[in-house]
Amino acid sequence: MTPRERLLQAARDVVATDGLEGLTLRAIARHAGVSHGAPLRHFPSLAALLAALAAEGFTGLMATIDAVLDAADDEAVAQGRTLTSRQRVAVAGQAYVRFALAEPGVYSVMFRQERVDVTDEAYQLQGFAAFQQLVDLVAAAQRDGWRPEGDTVELAAVFWANVHGLAELSLHGSLAAVVGPDAAERLPLLSTTLSLGLDPDEGVAPRTARPTAGRIAPAAPGPTAPIATATHPDTTGGQS
Repeated sequence: MTPRERLLQAARDVVATDGLEGLTLRAIARHAGVSHGAPLRHFPSLAALLAALAAEGFTGLMATIDAVLDAADDEAVAQGRTLTSRQRVAVAGQAYVRFALAEPGVYSVMFRQERVDVTDEAYQLQGFAAFQQLVDLVAAAQRDGWRPEGDTVELAAVFWANVHGLAELSLHGSLAAVVGPDAAERLPLLSTTLSLGLDPDEGVAPRTARPTAGRIAPAAPGPTAPIATATHPDTTGGQS
């Protein structure tokens, strides 16, 4: 493991145990077993380090969705059927929530634009690619007759907002408080089914393929708006 990789792993470990509040350069260096100034020899700022971590998160998210879709497709074939394009969008949405629940620390960094260097190239490319993955799935559903007149990017954005909200509410315990402790297991299927206009018996709850974290081969960026865009924040804060 290179020094850069050690620092990213340390950041992943720190945010998993101490949350975003504890994610400082000093804490990351301490966990990695290096001097307090060592991270700045590999990253110009804490925001740059967190952008790299977030980029890895987007890559892991895409890999998780691909793996869960492949598993769901294989399961359908084994049962003598084929998933419809709308069912594949639903499965992708459930995989999104699954990733968030499995990697809550990295997931939280991915969407905190005030904490990351949003000008980082890898962060932008992987953010673009992650959203494009969903756009492509929605476009396939439109070609098969689901809301063909709709704007593909807008439809994808609304679906993303739906599953992202489920993930956030699950992580904060809000859903469990009102629906029960197994809300995060039950509601993604119901939510994605309703949002896509599927009948209840058309819903697919994938049971295989684990969420994938860490560095995966980068996906090609798409031409649509990225998940991560914002005015570049001050990256000098929170480094001690």
